[in-house]
Amino acid sequence: MLDLAQVRCFVTAATELNFRRAAALLNMTQPPLSRQIHLLEDNLGVKLFERVGRTVKLTTEGRVFLADATRLLNLSEQAESTVRRASKGKTGRVRIGFTGAAGYELIPGLLVAAKNVLPDIDVVLLELISVAQIEAFSANTIDLGFLRPITSRQKLEFLLVEEEPLIVALPKGHALCRHKRIELKQLHNQPFIMHSPLHGKYFHDRIMSMLAAEDVQLNITQYIDQTPTILSLVRAGLGVGILPASAQRFHYDNVEFRSIANNSTQAEMSMAWRSDQDNPAVTAFKLMATEYFAEKRAFHPLTPE
Repeated sequence: MLDLAQVRCFVTAATELNFRRAAALLNMTQPPLSRQIHLLEDNLGVKLFERVGRTVKLTTEGRVFLADATRLLNLSEQAESTVRRASKGKTGRVRIGFTGAAGYELIPGLLVAAKNVLPDIDVVLLELISVAQIEAFSANTIDLGFLRPITSRQKLEFLLVEEEPLIVALPKGHALCRHKRIELKQLHNQPFIMHSPLHGKYFHDRIMSMLAAEDVQLNITQYIDQTPTILSLVRAGLGVGILPASAQRFHYDNVEFRSIANNSTQAEMSMAWRSDQDNPAVTAFKLMATEYFAEKRAFHPLTPE
């Protein structure tokens, strides 16, 4: 087994071809340096240097060994750097769950920031609805989640990162399209495309709570999990829907959007993580993301419209 200290002595001496200068570079005197090289030669069973008077030169074996010894030292230094970076969370893997809404702008912007600050962290993305992300935390298949904040038995912590108003989606030509803003009471008994109470639980519960407060009864024609499908059914004239304002980014033809009058309910997006997670890379990414969203809020505060 090679002794790295002996190898370092050899490489320095072989580079300088002067034991006195090599010893000075290694912060030691010449006799200990000579002894370390003698021990290395004994271990290898070859002579590495030829000593001619006051000068030294490498033997054939020494020249061959120098290339490998240099690579060995470089690998050793690289390994030390890697493990130190890993202990500080500068390298590693982070598995991120995100909803379709987060994937439009939030996640791409965050990944650009991460690439600049934490370039050696490998990010694995999984597009999952909010309920599926809660299950993924339970199965330990994601480390961070960007989801609608829903109740969970998991020991999760949440950081609010984005808010947006809710709006009404209408098929083009609908009678309510003549209004710039829609009162919730105007939706009474309207055919309605509602989020699923299971997979669309966050929006289902918020919308039902809003409407109950106004004593509005809906004629629910379909329960749907995903925003694009709700928009498709609205476009087909099968009902109206209430969606987050980001739904307008899908640019569905024959669908019009109207704001809701006198309503402050916001659709929230949160970053979530397990409170007991101890992965340094996850911790580093979470802290970077927290700073990133704090800077965004400084320019675009999370306040209701």
